Amino acid sequence: MWVIFPRLALSEVRVHCAGGVDYPQQPRVFEWLGTRYSVAQVLQEWRLPDSVGYRVSTADGAQYELVYRPAREVWEVHALVD
Repeated sequence: MWVIFPRLALSEVRVHCAGGVDYPQQPRVFEWLGTRYSVAQVLQEWRLPDSVGYRVSTADGAQYELVYRPAREVWEVHALVD
């Protein structure tokens, strides 16, 4: 079971995505809480009317959910803990 820490999602996150016609495409790198994370693998992707989300893993094996909210043009990050 995964636990999400929603308070951490309020921190500013910058996400760099693969190039493509539609934004956002799959994330490659994100910067959060002063640390730069390289995305090792996109584990899951979903598109809802109000958001686009990705569950990703980083090189150290940690997992995160990155969610883009197009109406506000912001990204949210949620650290997942097993």
